[in-house]
Amino acid sequence: MASTGGGRVRRRTVLGFAALAAAGFGASPALAGPPAVFEGRPTLVIVYETTPNPPRHLGVGTAIDWDRPGLTVELLKRVGERLQVNLAFKRVPWKRGLLMLETGEADGIFHSSYVAERESIGVYPKTAAGRPDQGRALFSQSYSLFVTRGSTVTWDGTAIGGLAGRPVGATAGYSVIADMERLGVPVEPGRAPELNLAKLAQGRLAACAELENLAGEIIRRDPVQYASVVKLEPPLVTKPYYLMLSRQFLMRDPGLANAVWSAIPEVRASRGFRELETLYADGG
Repeated sequence: MASTGGGRVRRRTVLGFAALAAAGFGASPALAGPPAVFEGRPTLVIVYETTPNPPRHLGVGTAIDWDRPGLTVELLKRVGERLQVNLAFKRVPWKRGLLMLETGEADGIFHSSYVAERESIGVYPKTAAGRPDQGRALFSQSYSLFVTRGSTVTWDGTAIGGLAGRPVGATAGYSVIADMERLGVPVEPGRAPELNLAKLAQGRLAACAELENLAGEIIRRDPVQYASVVKLEPPLVTKPYYLMLSRQFLMRDPGLANAVWSAIPEVRASRGFRELETLYADGG
C-alpha cells in the first residue's frame, strides 16, 4: 500500500452517501462518491466535464448515473477500491474544472491530453526521463474534423484546405486549438461542442474540430439538426488522455499520487475491466 504521509498529511473528511447528504450535497447529484467507503482513508475529489464522451463518461450535466457512469468512472472507482481510497466525483464545465485543479479545490481531472502549458495548472504522470507516461494514461482518443455535406473543406492528413478564410470552430480550453493553430488555421473558440456544431450546421463556421466520440454523441442525439454534418477522415490527431492531479495533492502525498497513476494500467488490464469494456461496447 502506498504511503499516505502519516499524521502530517492534510486529509479531507471521508464522505459516504449519508455524510454527503448531511453536508448538504444530498439535494444535488453534482457531487457523489462511489459505493465503497474506507473509513480513516483519504477522500480525493475528481472532476470531469458535463458533456458526455461515450463510452468514457455518460449523461449530460452534473448528474452521475452510478448504474452506468462510463468507463473512466468505472476504472477510477476500481482504482479507489484497489488503494482503499475514497473518491468523490463532481461534474463541471471543463475550464472550471481546470481552475479547480489549479487552486487545489479538486485533486484530479480527466480527460486531459498533454499540453505543456497545463503543467502550470497540474501534474501528469511522468517517465523517469521526465516525459508524459503513456503507459499510465487512461486511454487514447481522436479529434476529427466535421464539415457540412458538400463542403469544399478538405483534410488529407497533413493540411486543411478549402476554408476560404473562414474559421474552424473548437471548444475553448481543448488542446486541439493549438493543433489547429500549428496548421495555420483560423480558429473560433466556442463555449461548448454543441454550440460549435450548431454554428457549423447553420453555415456560420467552415468546419469544427471536436473529439470524435463526443461530437458523434451530440449528432446522434439530434439527427435532424445535424443531418448535414459529416466527419472527414482520417482523424486530425490521436492522443493519450490522462488523469491530471493537482500540485497540492502531489506535494502533500506523492506516494499516493503515484500509486493512483500506477494503478490505472493495472485496472485497465484486469479481466473485470475488459469485461466492462465489452458490456459498454454492446450497450450494456
